[in-house]
Amino acid sequence: MNNYEKETVNRRGFLKLAGAGLGGFLVAPRGRARAAERTMDEVAILYDASLCIGCRACEEACKEYNQLPVEPTPPTALSAIKWNLIQQRQGVEPEDYPFFNYQCMHCTDAACVMVCPTKALHRDEKGFVALDAEQCNGCGYCTQFCPFGVPHLGGTNTLTGEALAGKCTFCQDKVRAGYGGPSCAEACPTGALTWGRRSVLVANAQLKVADLQAQGYSNASLYGAREAGGLHRLSVLVDRPAAYGLPDDPEPPVLFSAVWQRVIQPLGGVAVGATGLGLVVAWLVARSQIKVEEI
Repeated sequence: MNNYEKETVNRRGFLKLAGAGLGGFLVAPRGRARAAERTMDEVAILYDASLCIGCRACEEACKEYNQLPVEPTPPTALSAIKWNLIQQRQGVEPEDYPFFNYQCMHCTDAACVMVCPTKALHRDEKGFVALDAEQCNGCGYCTQFCPFGVPHLGGTNTLTGEALAGKCTFCQDKVRAGYGGPSCAEACPTGALTWGRRSVLVANAQLKVADLQAQGYSNASLYGAREAGGLHRLSVLVDRPAAYGLPDDPEPPVLFSAVWQRVIQPLGGVAVGATGLGLVVAWLVARSQIKVEEI
């Protein structure tokens, strides 16, 4: 059993106990319930693994637009300064489309949004998960609960440990202002990355999957139509999700995070308040004792 499977089992075990004691009202709606709330104006990115040639134009465009520093050595994973990553699957022939693009999945049921105490991470009205860096307190909850391992903390002060979360923001300022879309999609020379209205992209992706299956890729599928309430970074896969390191069911961490935000965090606040009240009461009692002794 690998680490991801162990984590999933542990979280599922906790959820069974939490669900028995807390009730279903504590848990956020799952995929189909949330999907019904989606608006026609929501946008998404569609990645087609069968069109990717691994040129890394998307990586460069992301770095340039978001003014992210360039790493001294080519990274092998996402980080606080690496929001877009092309990786090649080992042991896969070129004709079987070995490349995959990793970035934020922009979930509808976003665990990172659910656990963020400052609302620095929030769902934009257009569907993607936006980030307000000025509101981030560096707590790191988002890095622990994301089922895709996307958000990372970037250290800004080695003495205090102060850090800020970093991840793909869907080039939110451009999209909101209406003068462009995600830089990665705009830079892709083959059309492997495209962006637009989510409903249109889903329909296009389903046609492409049917075409790939007709070509003999029996495991071809659309990833993101329902996962985590519906992703806004959709993927046309030519193999099973596990072949790309993607969880088949990213829902359990999302449910756990809902319990975390609605129960554990408030209890933490109560504990802090109780501690403060206790200190005040202790000070008043001590002060009264001093007065009695003086008398």
